Amino acid sequence: MITEPLIVIALCIVFYGAFSGRFAKSVISAPMIFMLAGLAAGQAGLGLFEIDIENEVLEGFGELTLGFILFADAAATNSRNLLKESRIPQRLLLVSLPLTIIFGTAVAIGLFPNLSWQECALIAAILAPTDAALGYAVVTSKDVPERIRQGVLVESGLNDGIALPMVLLFAALAFSAMSEEAHGLGYWLGFAATQISVGAIVGVVTGGVLGKLVHHADEKGWISHEFRNLTCIGVAILTLLLADIIGGNGFIAAFVGGMVFGTFCKRRAGSLTGFVEEEGQLFSLIIFFFFGAVLLPSALEHFTGFCVLYAMLSLTFIRMAPTALSLIGLRLKLPTQAFIGWFGPRGLASILFLLIAVEHDEMGRLSEIEAVVYVTVFLSVILHGATASPLSRLYGKSAAAKADAVSTKIESTAT
Repeated sequence: MITEPLIVIALCIVFYGAFSGRFAKSVISAPMIFMLAGLAAGQAGLGLFEIDIENEVLEGFGELTLGFILFADAAATNSRNLLKESRIPQRLLLVSLPLTIIFGTAVAIGLFPNLSWQECALIAAILAPTDAALGYAVVTSKDVPERIRQGVLVESGLNDGIALPMVLLFAALAFSAMSEEAHGLGYWLGFAATQISVGAIVGVVTGGVLGKLVHHADEKGWISHEFRNLTCIGVAILTLLLADIIGGNGFIAAFVGGMVFGTFCKRRAGSLTGFVEEEGQLFSLIIFFFFGAVLLPSALEHFTGFCVLYAMLSLTFIRMAPTALSLIGLRLKLPTQAFIGWFGPRGLASILFLLIAVEHDEMGRLSEIEAVVYVTVFLSVILHGATASPLSRLYGKSAAAKADAVSTKIESTAT
């Protein structure tokens, strides 16, 4: 029965909502509450309900949720400032992300000798993208300089789409290593290039055309009050699905489309962001609830000390070392580099990517891969959720934050 989990979800909404103002300034986050509630109420806890949700259902719901959130976050991004302050996200996406996958693969090979290198690379690719929702206090905090907030936001928006082709590549390689089916390197390089380029083109075209349309209709007063947010949601869903149909990456299309849409339709983009902060966020919280209730318990029996060790390294060394290397030359203070490096939480994208990889269930050691990914996401929800608000305030008051907030002109003249 689905009634019992819905009752628990409703109770979580009421409980967190009643104290949300206090929780926002504390070490308690909404994803943390929903995940722990699912874990406590499900089979691994009190056993209040037993529910079996198909991976395809969670995967489809997760894709729509992530695409919608990416679109709305990008629509709220100041694109003009981003063009001036693009160095940080460029370095994080083009240098740090590949290094994170390389570092993660190397560490996994050392800790899990029973896994093939392809499976180790799959783990690293699944855990490479970040989730701004888990560090929501960071990307919305006025204490944190705008260029740092936008750098973290843009990274989390685009790295999902860039990492997905790598996830599909390593999942296919892990499967083909045990079968006769295999594609050459050229095929996968072409696949990745197509996914990224087509996704970006779809985002620009769809976001631009529909952004102009919605803006024109809004200026003429043709859109009723009830459909202002719903119209924008339709644009987000269309952008995501059109890219998928054409053969592009839906997540890149959603983020790029959101940025273009926000450029043409600033007023609607603001209301859409407000909608996401309220109703839209519920979708991701529901996924975290079922993560705690269904997915996490299924992997508990495969947890080992090495899984926990890899999870901790994934959240620290594997993420923070590539981040520091990628930011060399930008003259950012050490506290700023550490702040950006730490706030690379793993959440919705990693859960979704694993569900996609599960389609290759012929892989012999999938349960161990699930255990590594899920324990990493679990610890990320707890640790990043608990530190987002206090560390944002602490960093915002630091001399490093004040210095790095105004260092762009110095950088540009120096280069």
